[in-house]
Amino acid sequence: MEIIPKLDDRLNEPLYLQLYAYFKREIELAGLPEQTRLPSIRYLADQLALSKTTVQMAYQQLLAEGYLESRPRSGYFVAKWITRS
Repeated sequence: MEIIPKLDDRLNEPLYLQLYAYFKREIELAGLPEQTRLPSIRYLADQLALSKTTVQMAYQQLLAEGYLESRPRSGYFVAKWITRS
């Protein structure tokens, strides 16, 4: 799976919110189907040249809103949805 968000550190919006918005949009538009495994925090941080904290904050927000589910020792997955926007 190729993750190519357009993040801009010159914007007033924090990078974790930009990353969160990217994933939220992809999930809502079914660009990321249900049960898709997302990259690990460490891997995505390395690939995007971000801190692990930035990626973790984006994932935590997606978890809090029900877009992702966390499976112990397996990672983060797109949550099952009954309806999509």
